[in-house]
Amino acid sequence: MRRLWAVLLCWGLLAPALAADISYMVIEQVEPFQIVTRDDPMHGGLVTEIVRQVFHGSPHRIHPIVAPGPRMASLRSSGQTPNWLSYGARPWLQPGWQMSQQPIFSWHHVLAVPRSSRFRYHRLRDLFEQQLILMHGYDYPGLDNYLRSKSAQGRIIDQRALSQDSAIRMLRAGRGVGYVDTEMRLLYNLREQGLSPDDFRFYDLSAVIPVIDIHLMYDRSMPEEVKTLIDSRLAQMRQSGQLAAMVRHYRLH
Repeated sequence: MRRLWAVLLCWGLLAPALAADISYMVIEQVEPFQIVTRDDPMHGGLVTEIVRQVFHGSPHRIHPIVAPGPRMASLRSSGQTPNWLSYGARPWLQPGWQMSQQPIFSWHHVLAVPRSSRFRYHRLRDLFEQQLILMHGYDYPGLDNYLRSKSAQGRIIDQRALSQDSAIRMLRAGRGVGYVDTEMRLLYNLREQGLSPDDFRFYDLSAVIPVIDIHLMYDRSMPEEVKTLIDSRLAQMRQSGQLAAMVRHYRLH
């Protein structure tokens, strides 16, 4: 009995030292990946739900930080925010950043065209000299060279929107032949505006814009026990089918 009490006492002294404060970075206007309300920065969203599940029952404390994307990038790169946690992809990695071993989902880009439009997409050249609606501040690997092209024969004209909502409004107003976005975000925002996906044609752009695996991304100096927890929980969620079910929910609802 004395030995048992000694073990419990040691655990009680050690447990607080093992708990970490995690700065979870919530970027504004990236629904459905992170959904923020005025009163709740962790209201919902695919990434937020995955983070909640990863840390459920652990001693670690999640402290959300809400900011626009450029401000969040500055906080990560400057080292002002220790133990930060976000999401990202391998092409975004910078020194001092690390990714989870398991991807949490993959995204691919599609071209949305109103079903009433006469425009049809078959190959990349169909977009030459056409106007596309794209998001302000975003890069589009595979398209960027054509957006900057000096030749009219291979140039794609871009019309930039400040939000997904405004992009869809621009598309419906005919300010471009189509709108390029990740499929999950596009379907979500159509439904948020009360629109039916059946009123649009969706063209897969995977042959032009590479499919990207999205991981949890974090400060490389994060405690090793936190990194181990992230990887083990994500592996369990993938094996059980929980990750796939969460992705399916946000794709269809």
